[in-house]
Amino acid sequence: MAQTSVAILIVHRNEPEALVSCLKHLQEAEKPSSKWPIYVLDDHSSSQYTKELEKIRQNFEVKIVPSEALAGKKNALAWFLPQMKEEFVLQTDADCEVDSDFLIAIEAHLARQEPDVIVARVRMFPTRNWWSRLAALDHMALQLVTFSALNQGKLVMAAGAAMAYRPKDYLRHQELGKAWAGGEDTFFTQAMAKEGAKIVAEPHYGVNTPAPENFKALVRQRIRWGAKSVDYPSLLAKSLAASVALINLGIVLGIILSPFFEINGFLWYFWLYKIGWDAFLLQRFAALYGGSGLLRGYLILALLYPFFIALVILLMPFSSKKKWLAS
Repeated sequence: MAQTSVAILIVHRNEPEALVSCLKHLQEAEKPSSKWPIYVLDDHSSSQYTKELEKIRQNFEVKIVPSEALAGKKNALAWFLPQMKEEFVLQTDADCEVDSDFLIAIEAHLARQEPDVIVARVRMFPTRNWWSRLAALDHMALQLVTFSALNQGKLVMAAGAAMAYRPKDYLRHQELGKAWAGGEDTFFTQAMAKEGAKIVAEPHYGVNTPAPENFKALVRQRIRWGAKSVDYPSLLAKSLAASVALINLGIVLGIILSPFFEINGFLWYFWLYKIGWDAFLLQRFAALYGGSGLLRGYLILALLYPFFIALVILLMPFSSKKKWLAS
């Protein structure tokens, strides 16, 4: 069987320091048996950063390609992917650092399983505060849902920060979710799953990326993610997003209305049961994910979480598609 040709693709914009760290980790990672070229697709970085990219070109064996499309990650991918000669692309982001065995894990999947798409683990690590820790813990829960669904042959979401696919497949589905600035990874993989494509999970190895650093960044990120879910091709993904929203909004409304209705006993029992069950599932997944440290302070974060979700839901109607296209 002929070996699958693979290229690593990093989409970048105004993140030279993060890109250097990303490339260093790629340089230090265990290498696949054949050479995988690295492309940095620069999405209209400002002039002060393009000078930094020239230094990076001198220090790393990398091909920096300035996008000639309109600004935006989706536009850059739609312009560049048709030019790629490799059969598969392993995509990541400039602010991600790969695990040392990530590349050889992807190579093994390509050789043994002949997948159409590989969805790998993306681990968020908190930076400085409780909001960052909440973001990282919430993301670990999303990864738990992602890989649990994949284990059952279902697909809920995927992250382009750690995903391998054929460029021609992506280009077939590039019109999906075009009204949104991001989400191309989830729209694409859900469309592939709907076609019956073979989607392989890699929960052990992947990339590490920093969580949003403050409350504002976290809320903006979750609004973007939540707002896009209404256009997902997958009914399962839409149903799960709606369930999370309704359960947490119900808890908050129950607390607000509890002085007027006799629902205290049921509300507190349900809420504590949810917190305990979530803790049990997250604790088991954390060993695989490498996020056991995120469970420190779990109870406080679990108590905050319904109010955070309720706030995101309340703010979602004020965020239009056009606004996120411009962000």
